[in-house]
Amino acid sequence: MILGVVFGLIINGIGTGSQFTRDWISPFGEIFINLLKLIAVPIVIISLAKGITDLKSLSTLTRIGGRSILLFAITTIAAVLIGLALVNILRPGGDVEIGKLEELSGKYEGIAVERIDIKQNADNGPLDFFVNLVPENFVDAASNNSDMLQVIFFTVFFSICLLLIAPDRQQPLIDLFDIINEVLLKMVDVIMWFAPYAVFALMASLVIETSDPALFYALMNYALILVGGMILILILYVAGIAVFTKMKPLHFVRGILPAQLVALTTSSSMATLPVTMECVEDNLKVEKEVSSFVCPVGATLNMDSTSLMQAIAAVFVCQVVGYELTLTHQLTIVLTASLASIGAAGAPSAGIVMLIMVLESIGFPSEHLPFAIAMILAVDRPLDMGRTVVNITGDSFVSVLVNQSLDKHET
Repeated sequence: MILGVVFGLIINGIGTGSQFTRDWISPFGEIFINLLKLIAVPIVIISLAKGITDLKSLSTLTRIGGRSILLFAITTIAAVLIGLALVNILRPGGDVEIGKLEELSGKYEGIAVERIDIKQNADNGPLDFFVNLVPENFVDAASNNSDMLQVIFFTVFFSICLLLIAPDRQQPLIDLFDIINEVLLKMVDVIMWFAPYAVFALMASLVIETSDPALFYALMNYALILVGGMILILILYVAGIAVFTKMKPLHFVRGILPAQLVALTTSSSMATLPVTMECVEDNLKVEKEVSSFVCPVGATLNMDSTSLMQAIAAVFVCQVVGYELTLTHQLTIVLTASLASIGAAGAPSAGIVMLIMVLESIGFPSEHLPFAIAMILAVDRPLDMGRTVVNITGDSFVSVLVNQSLDKHET
């Protein structure tokens, strides 16, 4: 990581250095991310199916699933409340010159308008979330990482029905799950051999892409508030480990560090999933039946820092354009940001699309929407790296708590 940053800073000062990096360095980072995404869907399907069938009973699944969802909900709402408290107290957008931001974020307008058009073209009803949860075609859902909730729904449905048939009929398929799972874990090992070189390429590319200091200076207030909120959430995770489990906080931090580094460089919870599961099982000694359920589901449902970002970003852009928020608006942000994070794709900048939903829910002026999204996009790439670290740490935190609650933790 350090060598990648240094290389990027040095070569950025050379005439053709930026183009050389894009042509000959960046592709290796993209290949690494694509490899991780390539095995994301198979790992979710097999690990989730294996985890459920290994439970042998629906009552155990209910205990694990119920506790996981409850903890996901608690941490998500807490993240939104932390975000609202910070942004309202510190008011990062209160003294920002809108003209300067419009100039700096102009190059992002096209991307912002395109994403808004996609979002606004969808006529969402109150039960659309549940309608969209059930795929028309499993193969189609499995071909797109952004439809991971549909994949999870099918896998859970399939696995539960598998438990309902005679045990002797279950066994051949369960044995097949075991074999495929071993192959997938070996694929993770092989891919991770390539990780140091890929991380170098990703960090060098990031420096080349985001080297405009004026851009960061203009939005520094917003960025610092968001980073502060993410650090606070990480501290609360560690404190939760100390209070509610028998695990030493330092052991938790060391155990999840490899996954955090992958999350930092890929900006994708789903791409990091194989490494997260490996760290949770091998380093934190969480039972496989717990991690194989909590981690895949958490990578889709548990987006604490995405919820934090939506709360801070929504109030920030309202402060910049002078749109006054009432208490009702703030409560609406709590509800919408919490729900919007559910099913947010575990991919870079997925929270931006969800932010549009939050802004629309509080009646944000539509004429300012492209500019508002462009503002957030302008600094989202490096911040998204930090958000992914928080998200996968949250998944690991919930895994340890659920494991502890089931009295399965090895002291």
